[in-house]
Amino acid sequence: MILRATLGLAAVMVLAAASLAGVQPIGGTLPPPATGSFATLLATDALGSIYACDGDTLYKYGGGTFSTVFSGLVGAAGGAGSDPAGLAVTADGQRAYVATGMSGALLEIDLGARTARRLAGAGLGNGNYGVAVDPIYGHVFLTSSWTAGANAAQALYLVDTAGSGSLTLLDDFGSSAVAGGGIAFSPHGELVVPVPTSYSVWPVDDNFTVDLYRFSRSWLDDLHAGTVTTGAGQLYASDVTVSGSGAAAVDAQGNAYLVAADAIYGIDPTGQRRVVAGNELDNAWNMWGYGFTALAYDGPGNRLVTGYSPPSGTEYALVAVPAPEPATLALMMLGAAGLLGRRQKR
Repeated sequence: MILRATLGLAAVMVLAAASLAGVQPIGGTLPPPATGSFATLLATDALGSIYACDGDTLYKYGGGTFSTVFSGLVGAAGGAGSDPAGLAVTADGQRAYVATGMSGALLEIDLGARTARRLAGAGLGNGNYGVAVDPIYGHVFLTSSWTAGANAAQALYLVDTAGSGSLTLLDDFGSSAVAGGGIAFSPHGELVVPVPTSYSVWPVDDNFTVDLYRFSRSWLDDLHAGTVTTGAGQLYASDVTVSGSGAAAVDAQGNAYLVAADAIYGIDPTGQRRVVAGNELDNAWNMWGYGFTALAYDGPGNRLVTGYSPPSGTEYALVAVPAPEPATLALMMLGAAGLLGRRQKR
């Protein structure tokens, strides 16, 4: 193991050698993906607790390590296998939701009772999903991607968690790119949905183009009150070039983040893109088994939490990337057009 479960000098030296200024070891390593699972996922609650999910197990972080809080996701999903594509936790840390990706199931886990139920009505077929929980009202949202038949295009749904999990279509983004699906709320309750519009071919090119939509707090308030208005997503960033788009996070300032093996990409509320950590000149397709993996935003700490392993590493260390403070963000937006990345078309 290269990055130890410590804040010691060895970990700091490894991160510095990788030219990852600002990336800070938290302590501990991510649980490795289970056999048949593509990657380990991360999520946080409003208290700053960190959760991880691999193919069959849900974990909670504490004392420098991840401990099991639920095991048996595959069985709860109906035994069809579990390749988690989405993980979200309620603000109070009482329930978790796991979108199991290729098995086509959405699971609700009671973290206190350590039980799980399959929301049968949320099945969209063989797909790759993102899931997010409204921090204000607790409503659950699901996206579809890489699905068959009538659900071939990427779309956003409201999940009826009080019942069997039936879905209400909220927006259809009209893209059938077979990647991504990650969605996220900011702490104050604005929903951001990245929609991949192209898919690159390995190993020639690792670039994706992504459109970003946001759903306002006022629209979410209306939705809670029972007024369902479809197609309300505001397109605020078009053709944003990144190297991946499967996991997403949104900070308290409304900046959205996407993670790939080579870098963490940030898109500010005006649609401007920058590289937050890593090196976008690396080819993410070639970085199998190292680089960055998973992403979540820790509100109390105002930081992104992710996993990182250097090229010679065998485990992913749990690390943090500080999010910009309000004053820093204002300075960045004043004169950064040519310095931090090209302005995205609206």
